Amino acid sequence: MMTRKVALAACSLVAELLSISHAQAQQQFPQQQQQFPQQQFPQQQFPQQQFPQQQFPQQQFPQQQYQPTPPRERTSLEMGTLYGVSVVYGAGMGIWLSTETGIKDPALFLIPPAILGVAAPVGVYFFDRPRLKRGVPAAVSAGALIGAGEGLGIWSYQVVHAKDADEWGFRGFARAEALGSTLGAAGGLALGYLQSPSPKSSLLLSSSVMWGTAIGSMFGYGATAANQGYGRSNDGASLGGLIGYNVGLVAAAGVSTVYIPTYKSLAAMWLGAGIGFVASLPVFLFYTKDGGPPAKRGLIFSGVATTLGVGAGALLTFDSEDSASADTTPSFARLYGLAPFAVEKGAGIALSGELQ
Repeated sequence: MMTRKVALAACSLVAELLSISHAQAQQQFPQQQQQFPQQQFPQQQFPQQQFPQQQFPQQQFPQQQYQPTPPRERTSLEMGTLYGVSVVYGAGMGIWLSTETGIKDPALFLIPPAILGVAAPVGVYFFDRPRLKRGVPAAVSAGALIGAGEGLGIWSYQVVHAKDADEWGFRGFARAEALGSTLGAAGGLALGYLQSPSPKSSLLLSSSVMWGTAIGSMFGYGATAANQGYGRSNDGASLGGLIGYNVGLVAAAGVSTVYIPTYKSLAAMWLGAGIGFVASLPVFLFYTKDGGPPAKRGLIFSGVATTLGVGAGALLTFDSEDSASADTTPSFARLYGLAPFAVEKGAGIALSGELQ
């Protein structure tokens, strides 16, 4: 029993000693927070690199050729032409009125032409307020002249083919001129506002009908029968001139949709026509022999030479660039497509597009 108490006392003593040792250790070694000093790194200095400035060669762009835009308003030349045509048109309409009313007295007969010959250019003056679009005056002038030429051609053909009792006479001539010039001027006005054609195109149409009339008359006269006199051969010349007039008109209208001539080219075509006709004159020397074909056959060659002269003048000046640089490419119609279609007892082709 004594031994057991001594063991317990010894265990208590040991535990107390351990407790005291632990407390002393905590007091002797306080918990220290480790402090790590912040390291200072020296700032590195990098030498600034110098890059040489690169020199880029200056690019050369092709210089675009300046294309002046065509003026939007009519020119003084156009209006001058229209004034001149209006005077002739007004006087012609006055003559038609005097003829239709049957005025015989010369003094009274000339009153309507005098009044309308002055009234027409006055009307043109107010018609140009505000100023007309470019190409309109030239189109109206060309239309009036072409229409008048068409009326003259139809009248001449009727006169040379009809019997004396059926001839239209001067009254028929006045009617044909009044109707043809009025319809032509109206057509030119509509075309001018819808298409604004170049004045050079209008001049080409006017020139082409003259060339066509002359060349067609040569062919018509020269192709008549050999036993016909020169008087009766006028029938063939009249028919050929009327056909040539309209062929020239249609051809020039078609060409005008893709090509605008220059004034230089137009002058060259007129010059070529004259040179071609003059160069053909020696052919008549071959008809001086008796018993041969009639000399009027030489006009067939003259018609061919005149046609070649016009074509040569156009080809030699096709690339001329005088005042045509102010014109835009002509446009008349745009074709989108075509397709066949069937009709009763036949077939056809349908075209789709638009007028420009």
